[in-house]
Amino acid sequence: MTFSSLFNDLIVLFAFLLIGFVIREIFKPLQRIYIPASIIGGVIALIVGPQVLGLVSIPESFSSMASVMITLVLTCSVIGVDMDKSKANAYFTHLCIMVSIYGMQMFLGCGLGALMEKGWSALPFGWGSEAVFSFWGGHGTAASAGAAWEEYGIIGNTSVGMIMSTLGVVSCFVVGMVIINIGVRRGWATQASNDFKNNPSFFGGLLGKDQQTPIGIAKVPSTGIDNFALQLAIVLSCMAFGNWFMDLFKSAVAGVPYLGALSKLPSLINGILAGMLVWNVIKRTRLKGFVDRKTINSISGLGLEITIVSAVATMDLELVSVLIVPILALSAVIVVLTAAFCLILCKMWHRSNWFEKCVGSFGAATGSVPTGLALIRCVDPDGKTDAADTLAIGNSLWAPVYGSMPALLPLFAVSIGIFLPIWLGFAFMVVPLVIGIVFFRKKE
Repeated sequence: MTFSSLFNDLIVLFAFLLIGFVIREIFKPLQRIYIPASIIGGVIALIVGPQVLGLVSIPESFSSMASVMITLVLTCSVIGVDMDKSKANAYFTHLCIMVSIYGMQMFLGCGLGALMEKGWSALPFGWGSEAVFSFWGGHGTAASAGAAWEEYGIIGNTSVGMIMSTLGVVSCFVVGMVIINIGVRRGWATQASNDFKNNPSFFGGLLGKDQQTPIGIAKVPSTGIDNFALQLAIVLSCMAFGNWFMDLFKSAVAGVPYLGALSKLPSLINGILAGMLVWNVIKRTRLKGFVDRKTINSISGLGLEITIVSAVATMDLELVSVLIVPILALSAVIVVLTAAFCLILCKMWHRSNWFEKCVGSFGAATGSVPTGLALIRCVDPDGKTDAADTLAIGNSLWAPVYGSMPALLPLFAVSIGIFLPIWLGFAFMVVPLVIGIVFFRKKE
């Protein structure tokens, strides 16, 4: 594949993204349920593509874009984010909540999935594990887990993961907006009530002039380098360093007893770990001033748009038609319980801005950190709370563990049995609940 062919593929992708934006602007109900243009564009591509109408040829590269671009998104999530020690309580409260939700999704996903395999013979072994990988990390994590399953000769989990990931993104915004509507009407939101109810451009359309803010801040003179190019170079350099370091690490542990499984860690975590390491070095030097978090957020948003359009456009409709009932049933259980965990635990444990942190947690637990941040922006449009910071830092603390699970869980399930991931998920769910009740529960 040449760069020219890849560039032409991106032209096609962004054409569908633009079509999705236009349709969303015309059909206002799509705005009211917060369906993003990327999903609409992806669905249009799916319909006109070879699986339905056959009017347009969908580029082959679309099927692999999600797993690549989500790595970019996650790398962006840790660069330029500082941990405020005065907010340590909020960070660790969030960590306990998210680990418990992760454990619930793993426990029920693997457990209910194993039970459903007895009724649907077409379901591949371990398919239920895709619930936690799809709803937690999105398309990239689901693809990484699917690739790990394929190494053990189990085919089909990748397609299941793509379907569930798309359902997760849709649930994130549709159910997320229901939660936001309820929270705003009940007065739980501290920042969004006026903006949400009275601002005509909240759902779509052109922003008012007073709301049209720069997507980034120039840190260097353009005579030397374009600011966007500089920030992109920082992000991609972190990814390159992460790939190089992890290749060395995997080679070193490949033949070591009890550590050999680490050689199969997914590339998804490379950029996250490198970003955390590089940023912690940079922020202690004068180089810190060159990093612009706003521009990096824009890069992350760009990666997320590409991820969603390409993944939706390449969903396996044949697989959907065969397995749609168990997939929808398991997804519905996960979404409902994720919403319940977020609402109950955030209200019980967070000492400030609990609702803003609740919607961010729900968005991250049904999609990814960027989708969590998107929901936070709905209830905190000007960034006046610490919800976004809490989400980014809290999830970063958990990233090394959940980033390695797409490789480790299939290994555990194949070599020992699916019961091990089931009970591991149960432990992830219960232990943080006990810690939270003891240390973080608000005094009445």
